[in-house]
Amino acid sequence: MVCLSATIPLDVIGMTPVQHDHRPLPAYAIIGAVALAAFLSLALAACGTGAAPAQPNVAQAPGTVELNKAPPNDVPPGGGGTGTVFFNGTLYRFAIGGLGVEGSAIAIIQTSGEVYRLENIARFPGTYRRAPNASVVAGQTGGGLWLQNEYATIMHLKVPPQGRMPDLGNDALRVVLDQ
Repeated sequence: MVCLSATIPLDVIGMTPVQHDHRPLPAYAIIGAVALAAFLSLALAACGTGAAPAQPNVAQAPGTVELNKAPPNDVPPGGGGTGTVFFNGTLYRFAIGGLGVEGSAIAIIQTSGEVYRLENIARFPGTYRRAPNASVVAGQTGGGLWLQNEYATIMHLKVPPQGRMPDLGNDALRVVLDQ
């Protein structure tokens, strides 16, 4: 435990902070010392519990996703790929297509990942673009590709076994659930 002691001598009679030559300290020095003491008290109190801070529910992936794990003859006509999302104990199939050159490259890779901020399967389909840095889920590794759709659902695709994840840039992916 760290013990902090005041370095400002106090006038014993009036308990007024004074300088060593017994002149009163300027108001800004007293206010600064009080602010520092309050900050340090809060910092020590926050660290004193020893318990780890609770992680928000958003950091728990409610779903997992796999892209293009099916046999090659299951590729939809016209390009793109297929995938599955496992959510609330149910496996849903979807088609995925690329919007732009890099989006098309991502739509056909074989990979897996997690889905975050998914409260309802109806919020899974949509147009996924590169997720803003602020949307990346805290506590998760930054590797792979982080995507976000118009419902704020986040899909994290891991680097595929081939070792290269195309850079999405300004392109996008379109996900459509099978009926």
